[in-house]
Amino acid sequence: MRVLYLSILAVSALVACDSQIEPSAIEADPSPSIIDDVQTAQPIEQAEPETAPQVASNIAETKLATIDWNAARADFAARETDDGALAQVASGGAPVVPILLPEQPIGIASNQGAAAFQFRPTADGYFAVQKGDVYDLIINGTDRLIAAADGDGSAVDSPLVFEETMTGAQVSFSRYGASYLVEFMCRERQAVLDGTCINETTALDEVEKLLIAGTR
Repeated sequence: MRVLYLSILAVSALVACDSQIEPSAIEADPSPSIIDDVQTAQPIEQAEPETAPQVASNIAETKLATIDWNAARADFAARETDDGALAQVASGGAPVVPILLPEQPIGIASNQGAAAFQFRPTADGYFAVQKGDVYDLIINGTDRLIAAADGDGSAVDSPLVFEETMTGAQVSFSRYGASYLVEFMCRERQAVLDGTCINETTALDEVEKLLIAGTR
């Protein structure tokens, strides 16, 4: 029993010596820290952003029309009307564009009142309004043209183009180099819905009857 007791004491002493090893005797962990990893890591190459394809610029711009005043004067001299008042309304001063008006607007105004026919020159042309029982006739003439950036802005005489609108109809065309828009504004909404206000044949006929009333 004495020998066994001494053996137990010897083993206990050995374990105690092992547990008292100095911390400095333990080698430092050679694995790099998280900070070292961040500092030494190679930056990730960023992908170059894709360059958007270049689209050719074709933005429309406003240009002034080149008016054929010779043709306008020739048509003015050849017109078949004795209504000098028609020309007197439109020729006060130098118009920007040749002026097209309904025939005998002064007579209409005298029958329906002074406000039945209105004419006003503008910086780029003119507009006129002839009031009627079924629709009002609104005429716009301008020397402003919308052309592509690579175009020369010139305009040639074009055929009449009829379009239905929310208020009636309109007819657009070019003449003498200027642009014209004739609108038929119906007085009653129901007439627009049931098609009794204006139709293509009547609209084109009314525009064909417009006379040149003013020129330079």
